Amino acid sequence: MKYCTKCMMPDTKPYLTFDAEGVCAACRAHERKNGCQAGIDWAMRACEFDELVEQARGRRAPFYDALVPVSGGKDSITQVHRLLGRDLRVLAVNVNYGIKTAVGRRNLAIISEMGAHLIEYTPDLSLHKQLIRIGFEDYGDPDLLSHTLLHGYPLRVALQFEIPLVVLGENSAVEYSGEVGDGGREMDRAWFDRYAANKGQGPVEISSSYGVPMDKLQVYDFPDEIVESDTQAVFLSYYFHWESEKHLRIAQEHGFESLSHPGEGTFRNYVGIDEKINRIHQYIKVLKFGYGRATDHACEDIRSGLLTREEGLTLVREHDLRDLSDSFVDDFCEHLGYTRNQFFDVIERWRNKDIWSRRSDGTWDIPGHLES
Repeated sequence: MKYCTKCMMPDTKPYLTFDAEGVCAACRAHERKNGCQAGIDWAMRACEFDELVEQARGRRAPFYDALVPVSGGKDSITQVHRLLGRDLRVLAVNVNYGIKTAVGRRNLAIISEMGAHLIEYTPDLSLHKQLIRIGFEDYGDPDLLSHTLLHGYPLRVALQFEIPLVVLGENSAVEYSGEVGDGGREMDRAWFDRYAANKGQGPVEISSSYGVPMDKLQVYDFPDEIVESDTQAVFLSYYFHWESEKHLRIAQEHGFESLSHPGEGTFRNYVGIDEKINRIHQYIKVLKFGYGRATDHACEDIRSGLLTREEGLTLVREHDLRDLSDSFVDDFCEHLGYTRNQFFDVIERWRNKDIWSRRSDGTWDIPGHLES
């Protein structure tokens, strides 16, 4: 494995590219955001967002001016905060597909207390558990179609209510892979198929491969009719500099609650705390690609100047390769109907032997981890 010379993201990360100096595209994209090379005029983009808001308000929609998909995390609270501060009628949509935590439920309740209307949608769990098992066993990703549901269902709600503006969070292609494309402004079918549906592993493919009727998976898919509608779905990260620490402060002003300790697999205590299945997703990512959530967060903080690379290396070595705790394993097994042996049999199938090696005592490690 080779690592970015500015942060520490490895070359095993999907879609990530490196330049001749060994710097990853995400770091180069962050430099552009902060005025290096062809910098971004954030004041101008904020004005563009104000114009977008006025256009939405001028549509005189029947019930709501804007919709925000929400988890109850710091970012979605910030998205709602920015819209309510512009006196819009806001509908927040939460997709409850997994195992919510107590702190996650408390933080989600903040959304309606802020002044937004909140819909909590739970899919057909008999079907969704089948989809989680397919993703977990055959693709090494229990969140495979949960990701497409999180992106697709709120868009369909917006169309149903004739809501003109959908405000999404960060564009992951830009923020974490450095892929600029059209500038990262809107979600379209191409973005959905590449990032939400993980490049050809979406509802259409699952329907074809597993015989699940597509009419049962429509809510998991991108609604192509949005192109001809008056509804527009934009990424807030296009208009405002995406900053985790700033969003945390905004969320805390509204009562957002963090953990009293770092979340499992990272050094942060305020990210990924609303539900449990994503921890399994992140752990398998470590097995597949040799990096996890601590690397994600450390690289973000290095780019923002909150950590040095050496400080980041120390944190990643402490947290990234941490084993799954019983709390996550047992709840996942109970929810999906696995025994622990069945669960770990699937887990081990996804360990990348090109990255991992077995020690003489039978345990596994990554030779040269964070050394290049």
